[in-house]
Amino acid sequence: MVVKKERYLPVSQEKYERIMQRYTKFLEAVDNPDKDPVSPYDPLSKKMLDELELIREVSKQLQIKKDEDISKAAKAAKDAEEEAARKETEVEQQEEKVE
Repeated sequence: MVVKKERYLPVSQEKYERIMQRYTKFLEAVDNPDKDPVSPYDPLSKKMLDELELIREVSKQLQIKKDEDISKAAKAAKDAEEEAARKETEVEQQEEKVE
C-alpha cells in the first residue's frame, strides 16, 4: 500500500501505516461475527484510562448538580406562580370589599 505523507497528519508515518494496516484488518472482520473485533488504534495507557474515569465521575456529579438546580428552579418558578396567584386573589377580594 502506497501512503502519501500528509503534512497535517499528527502522527508519524510509521504509526500511520500501522493504523492503516489495522484498519484494513478491521474492515475485513467488521461484517463477520465469527471473527474477533479488531481495533485499528493502540490501547489507551493506564494514565489515560484513569483520566477518563475521573472525567466520567466528574461528569456524573455535574449532571446530578444540574438536575438538582433545574428542579430547584422549577420549584421556585412554581412557588412564585402560586404566590402571584394568591396575591391576585387577595387583591380581587379587597376590591370586592371596597365595592
